[in-house]
This record gives sequence, structure tokens and C-alpha cells, in this order.
Amino acid sequence: MSLTITDKGGNDDFPKLEKGTYEGTLYSIVDLGTKEYKFGNDEPKKQHKVSLAFEVTRAVDPDNNQVDMEDGRPFAVSKKYTLSLHEKAALRQDIESWRGKSLNAYSFLGFDLVGLLGHTAKIEVDHTNPMPDGTGGGNPKIKALREPAGGTEKVATKNEQRAFDLEVYCAEFNGGSNDKTKAMCDVFDGLPAWQQKEIEESFELLAAKESDSEPRTVSTGAASDNLETISEEASEGLKDEDIPF
Repeated sequence: MSLTITDKGGNDDFPKLEKGTYEGTLYSIVDLGTKEYKFGNDEPKKQHKVSLAFEVTRAVDPDNNQVDMEDGRPFAVSKKYTLSLHEKAALRQDIESWRGKSLNAYSFLGFDLVGLLGHTAKIEVDHTNPMPDGTGGGNPKIKALREPAGGTEKVATKNEQRAFDLEVYCAEFNGGSNDKTKAMCDVFDGLPAWQQKEIEESFELLAAKESDSEPRTVSTGAASDNLETISEEASEGLKDEDIPF
């Protein structure tokens, strides 16, 4: 479960995490569901996405020591992955470099991402490039995840740790409502608006809400009426396809 957040001309005064190397802790895993994505001139592809978000706790670079915003909250940085453990998948590559070892055959029998919550990581942060029209750019994105010095450990975070399970959430709308699905609705209500939008547009949730109709992809611009078109910059880390530490 980068978020590469694309700025389309918003407030340039909003505090942003500088480029550099940091230590942080995974506090949010969000199953965004499946949509069709179109990369350039390629044929559209259905891809299941998941978002991992880290709370920044310490700057590794000596010249870069601001890890909290002006209101005292820690900076956070996130990345959106295709939910895949294929050997070329960005998710697998980042997990392996984060753990400092390769996944073995047993890793694929039941890989629970939730087991990664609360674990520390070394995070290389870069900034996004401007869009082709010259707007946006300069937003923090995860370039790489590494094993922290001394190894990873499970710690508490300032942000509440959360895991959004789309399958459980969908059950609330197709006759399976119970205490667990209602609790997942509360998790959904606390997600950022952009994540809520992606989930609402997913095949899984559309099918749960309209079980007798075929889910549709969602228009994101004039290029297509029913496909999300991803620029090369915005798609970095998205093209690829728990073992807890």
C-alpha cells in the first residue's frame, strides 16, 4: 500500500520538506483500489494501487534539520505503488532495500503490509519536476527507502497509525455491514480528500455500490472521457507492476 503530490498552482508558501535523507516511520497504509491508468501512448491498464505514508522524525543530512512544520506537526511524505511483489515492482524493490534483505519464497504465501506499520526507515526525499505546461513541481516525493543505521525497529508515532482495508470497507455497501466495516468507515472519513476520491473511483467500490452494473473508469481531463492519464513525471514509481521486519 509516491505519493507524488502534483501541485497545480496552489499556495507556494505551504511548508514543504526539503530534499535530503531522513529517518521516518510508516504510519499509514491505504488500499486505493483498482482503476485504469494510461501512460503516454500505451494501452490503458488496470492497476491496483496502495499508498504508504511516513512520518519524518530526523534529518540524516547535517545541513537539513527541519523535520517539523511550524505548528509542531511532523512532516510526512508518501508514495503510491502498484500492489505487486513482482521482482521488478517498485513496492518489492523498496521493501527489500528497506529491510536490507531480499524477500524469500515464503514471503509470497501471505504478505501482510499491515505488519510494516510503525517500522522505521531511512528515506531519500526528492522533489517532483514541473508539469509539461510549466506548472507545479517542487513537491516532496520518496526517491528510495533504505534500512536505517542499526536496523529497523517498531516505534510509536505522533500521527495515529492507520490501515485502510478496501475489501472490508466495500462490505459496508453490499450487505456485509458489521462493527468491523463501520470502523473502516471511520478510517475512510479520516483520509485525505485525494485518497477518498481515488477510493470512490475504484472498480471495487463502484461494484460494491452498484452490484448490478459494470464499474466505470473516471475522467480526469480532456484527454479521455474514462481514463486516468499519467504523465511520465507523475507516474514515477507507479509503472511496476509482510513480511514484517
